[in-house]
This record gives sequence, structure tokens and C-alpha cells, in this order.
Amino acid sequence: MNTPQNMTQNNSQNQQFHRQYGENSLLPDINWQNLFPHSHLSSVHLNALNTLYQAAVPLALQVFNELNFDVFTPNAYKPQGLGLFEKIAEQESKLIKILENESQCLDESTRHQIWSMLLRGGAVLVFKAWLGKVKTDQYLLDTTQFDELSDLLFIKTSPITLAKYLNINPHSKQDHIFLMYDNSVYLDHFNCLETAALFVELGVYDATFLSLRDDKVAQYLIERDLVTTEQIDELQCALNPLFCTALNPKQDCIA
Repeated sequence: MNTPQNMTQNNSQNQQFHRQYGENSLLPDINWQNLFPHSHLSSVHLNALNTLYQAAVPLALQVFNELNFDVFTPNAYKPQGLGLFEKIAEQESKLIKILENESQCLDESTRHQIWSMLLRGGAVLVFKAWLGKVKTDQYLLDTTQFDELSDLLFIKTSPITLAKYLNINPHSKQDHIFLMYDNSVYLDHFNCLETAALFVELGVYDATFLSLRDDKVAQYLIERDLVTTEQIDELQCALNPLFCTALNPKQDCIA
């Protein structure tokens, strides 16, 4: 008979097992199509997701261990000591170096998908997929602590610099996938304002609609001559002629 104490102890041991194996790159397989059944994932998308998964999760577990961040315990973000951001930046450079090496044997389309996903929260996404799998043994995203994980796993490298590491053309007309999960869209935020502007230039986002979502993005796009205040005001009036505040909620598009 399993008592609550025994169940808690077994669960803790199981989590420790996954944590230690994960740090050594021994990760459970993720069926990405089962995880995102409403998204059409090609072999290119699957290869990109698996490459990100194998590179990002072990490094994330190592840095979380250094920061005393227990991903299995809600609200357990208690970084110890100084140098928090330096440690995170160091892990980011390691992640990019690993992806640079791994991507050398991949075709350009797959490298482009890695680049696109990573700029829009791909490292966060694959880690949450790992966490959901090891917690439940099912294909799901664990959405607890999402803000904290986003802060720690969303890379800060500029899109042009990252493109150079991955040897891709950041201005090519390849697709940029969005993933649907539980009525939410993922890979829908940017790591920096430069990425937001680039995705507007690529035609992935409409500058005016994006400006209505986030005032910081709007100001940056105006400064880059990608949209005008008049265009934003005209769309605002067309969508909300009575200026009802609740109809146009603002969002933070930059991680």
C-alpha cells in the first residue's frame, strides 16, 4: 500500500533521476506531432525541434542547479550568490556554440528553423515539453513557472549575430512556424526589438497590427520607418471606432 509519504518520496526520486540523466543529455523522446496535433510539422520542423531539445535542456538543467532553481517545485526560484546574469549569459553562449556545431551537418532549411524558433522562445518551449513529459509521462507542456523560465531561457542574442553562427540568410523567404497548444499560440514573442522589426520586414507580421499589441514595439517600428503613427491611429479607429479600452488589450511581445 502506497502511503502519501511513500508516494512523495517516490516522486522525488523519479524527479532526481530525470534531472541527473537530463544533465547528461539522456532525455526522453518527445513526439512533437502528438504534442502539437493542430500544427502541421514537417520533417524540417521536427529536426529543428529535436536539435533544440537535445542542446537546450541539458544546459538549462545545469544552470538551474547552479541557481538553486528547482523546476519541480512551484515558486521555487531562489538564486543563490552573485553573478546570476553572468551565469545565464555564459550558458547562452554555450548553447549557441553547441547549436553552431550540431547544425553543420544539417541542411539550410533546418538551420533556418532553429534560428527562427530560438529567437521566439524555442528554448523555453522545448524545456517545458521535457518538464511535462518527466512529470506526467505524457506529451504536454508544463505551464507552471512559465514567466520565470522565459526570463532565464529566452536568448538575448541579436537575430543577425545568431544567423551568422548558424550560417543562414536571415532575410530568406522561408517559413516561420507558430505552434498551437491548448488554445494558445507559441513562438509568438520576440527576444528583442531588432527581431520584431526583422519579422515585420520579412512579412511574417503586419507592422500596424503588431504596433497595436505593444507600445514599445510600435515606437521602435516608427523609428525604423516601418510604420507611421497615422497608420496605427487609422487601424485603431477601424477596429475600435468607439475607443473601448477592453477591445484592444496590450501585450508584451518582447521577452
